[in-house]
Amino acid sequence: MPSMRAARFDATSRSLAVKDVPVPEPGPGEVLVRVRACGICLSDVHLIDGSLPAPLPEVTPGHEAAGVIEAVGPGVPG
Repeated sequence: MPSMRAARFDATSRSLAVKDVPVPEPGPGEVLVRVRACGICLSDVHLIDGSLPAPLPEVTPGHEAAGVIEAVGPGVPG
């Protein structure tokens, strides 16, 4: 399975590390974006400093991404 590098925040140990993770497959109505740049916003900082609870045991911070469409899932028009 192909992998990609991602910064991952572990909520239990409160640590941030770059890891190899599987490349996701886009599902119905979804696209896979090859990220070229990604910003870290204040909610990511609050997640890391503990003032915002983590929604999952492990989180990839950085939801302000820009890139190119790499693959499309079923039902994605043009």
